[in-house]
Amino acid sequence: MFETSIPDKTFFQICIIVDDVERYAGNYRAILGYDVPSDYQITHAYDHTQALYYGKPMNARAKITSFLMGKVAFELLEPLDESSVWMDYLKKHGPGIHHVAFNVPRSAPAAAHFADHGYHVTQQGLFTGRNGMYTYLDTDKDLGVVIELLEHYENGAHPDAPVFPANTGIGTDIVVQVGLVANDIAAMARRYQEILGLPEPFWVQTPGYDITETTFNGEPTEATAKLAFFDFGQAQLELIQPDRVPSVWRNYLDEKGDSAHHIAFRVQDTQQAVDHFAKHGIGVLQQGLYGDRRGIYTYMDSEAKLGVIFELLENFDQPR
Repeated sequence: MFETSIPDKTFFQICIIVDDVERYAGNYRAILGYDVPSDYQITHAYDHTQALYYGKPMNARAKITSFLMGKVAFELLEPLDESSVWMDYLKKHGPGIHHVAFNVPRSAPAAAHFADHGYHVTQQGLFTGRNGMYTYLDTDKDLGVVIELLEHYENGAHPDAPVFPANTGIGTDIVVQVGLVANDIAAMARRYQEILGLPEPFWVQTPGYDITETTFNGEPTEATAKLAFFDFGQAQLELIQPDRVPSVWRNYLDEKGDSAHHIAFRVQDTQQAVDHFAKHGIGVLQQGLYGDRRGIYTYMDSEAKLGVIFELLENFDQPR
């Protein structure tokens, strides 16, 4: 096993950058029933956080709220000023998944480990409460997403979130997967293995319509994809390399390049969740059976209201 400076390889946080945190937080409450705090935090300027943006003092602020999804913190972040990685992302991509975060014992050796593999610190600073440090790395250039290192000067473990009512929203608030689309997932998977010391991922080649009965925008499609899966605690990382046939994956990859694509939730009743979304004006983008027909996946057209594509995953007791 390779040595890395991220001994705890579990997702600690997933961040969605948005252009209006109060509006998006309101949607998470109204549509999903999530307990999203309304006491929004404003990050402080350089004199308090000692934040650096590409090595220079940074005064750009952000408006933030966060809540738990099981043991993973889910952060909604609105950039307020220029000259920050947050505003850079929003201007380039619009709302979407900006980073996944890992706890590290110490920031310096962890950042040095990434530097040895060709990644640089883009932004770094103290938490607003000055009880820890965050570090963003430019890993999105070939890992598909920014990795954030979090050093907590005190205990950085999340408590378990309260049990979510099964009759609220889509019936769950626990994210089980972050999905990335990429032009070459074999190369991307190798980089994850090299840098984080991960074992070989689980590989899947999805079959065509005869098996999966996939629909895209309501129409049958032969779209297929190569998939690779890494485990990061509560949530998997899924790498997706689509074929050239139009699909939710291909369209996203053509538009945004290698990037974070969705977050996924395990549901007990897909149709019930789809009907719930429909009441809020959110329709189905793509849906299909697993290759073994032991489950069904559904991508929802939720970016405009929730900042990210939601995927619903339902497992069956028997193949269909």
